[in-house]
Amino acid sequence: MKTTPALLAALFLAPIASLQSAEPRLTPSVSAPQLQIREWTEPRLKPGDLAPQLIATDWIQGEPVAEFAKDKAYLVEFWATPLWTCDDNVPHLNSLFHKFKEKGLMVIGQHVQAKLAGADQTTPKAILTKAAASRTYPVALDTANPKQGTMMDTWMSAAGQICLPCAFLVGRDGRIAWIGNPAEVIEGKMAYPFALEKKIEELLAGHFNVPKTASTFLAEQQLERKGHLKSVAEGLLQDESLSGHSLDTAYEIAVKANEGGFNNDEHRASHLAVLARATFMKREKERAVLLQEKVVALMVDAKTDEAIIATYQATLESYKAGHLPAMSPQGMVITLTTGDPAPKLNCGEWIQGKPVTEFAKDKAYLIEFWATWCGPCVAGIPHLNALHLTFKNRGLVVIGQTVEGKDQTPVKAFVEKMADGMTYPVALDNMSGSEQGAMRHSWLDAAGLNHIPAAFLVGKDGRIAWLGHPNELTEEMIAEVLAGEDDSLKTSAAIPNPVGVPIEKK
Repeated sequence: MKTTPALLAALFLAPIASLQSAEPRLTPSVSAPQLQIREWTEPRLKPGDLAPQLIATDWIQGEPVAEFAKDKAYLVEFWATPLWTCDDNVPHLNSLFHKFKEKGLMVIGQHVQAKLAGADQTTPKAILTKAAASRTYPVALDTANPKQGTMMDTWMSAAGQICLPCAFLVGRDGRIAWIGNPAEVIEGKMAYPFALEKKIEELLAGHFNVPKTASTFLAEQQLERKGHLKSVAEGLLQDESLSGHSLDTAYEIAVKANEGGFNNDEHRASHLAVLARATFMKREKERAVLLQEKVVALMVDAKTDEAIIATYQATLESYKAGHLPAMSPQGMVITLTTGDPAPKLNCGEWIQGKPVTEFAKDKAYLIEFWATWCGPCVAGIPHLNALHLTFKNRGLVVIGQTVEGKDQTPVKAFVEKMADGMTYPVALDNMSGSEQGAMRHSWLDAAGLNHIPAAFLVGKDGRIAWLGHPNELTEEMIAEVLAGEDDSLKTSAAIPNPVGVPIEKK
């Protein structure tokens, strides 16, 4: 799937739940009369505007910075711990600090965990103490100022930013030159911020094009607003029984999510698909079919992955047949759930263990989807390994199915390093004929899952008995399936879950 760097970068950012956006946070449980759909408005803070004051008072590293000096430029980065999207940037930001500090750049790390639920302000202090050499620039905690609010309020929220990490470049004139993610995406991976380095060089040399940056920023804000509306509509439209004012509200949001321009045909198609669903639910079958046909045509024209096109085509066929397909919280059509026959095992190369090509009738199977770059997946390996060792002689086959992405080379070295800590069979995904991977498409995508780790428990009857987050799977549940006591266990509600990682990361 072709995705623009801006969209990929957005996928890697960590959303801040406590931030208030200009758009309403709508959920199916909220009654329609209370909902308001606001037009997009220009952020209160954008490139070209004077930078807000530096009101942080709790500096935990370096000399406090109370105001902007006229002979310096500033890189103010908002971050929190522990977020890999923030932590991965530290060495690069520190490198930029040392490279440009003699030329007039000051880097400030502004920690905002105080605004997050269950925040513990002792955490960043402990982390900084342990890794002082890797982050040598000044760092402050975002404690509330009774009169002035917080840095996150006056900077991030004012600029319409709801994700971490987030950085602001401030010129020697005290005006904001640029706002965005301090990292960048190269070939689908977070990379050293070369683009940010170039921006800093141009800013210090007085050549940075602020008006052009402001224009790009406002255009991106409009796209993000539409993306938010799309997500809200998807959330409402999951409820197949939605009707009356609530359905009218969801439809109106879907309409607004389709107004204006898009990055490309795929982007446009994903928004149009939500409108098609809302239209079908309003019992306008013929128009919904026309809209979904347009979705498929856009995807074909964009030469999208055939597996993705097939999913949209399946939805089209459902509409033609007068059937509304189920949809996951991520807006993915669900065609696979508990009780259904398990899809075929179409794995790629087997890194470890004897290849499993089909399900034996005397065995149950636990198939976990994971990746080496997924922290929660790695943390859950001991649990999977313990289940494997406990039940392997009782009829359970555990399979570690990677969804590493196009570059699967890190998997073999990782598994070898794990040694006795990861003893169950491990397979790469089959990437032939699919950019996403055959197993990912036929299992994860079909079940409407886009977070990992995710696991499927297949019973001796070849049907899916359970699916969800592997940490939710207990020995008692496996014993039930092995004994044939329950053909279909309750599906875990942990997906999507707070400790999962979006599979779009790669």
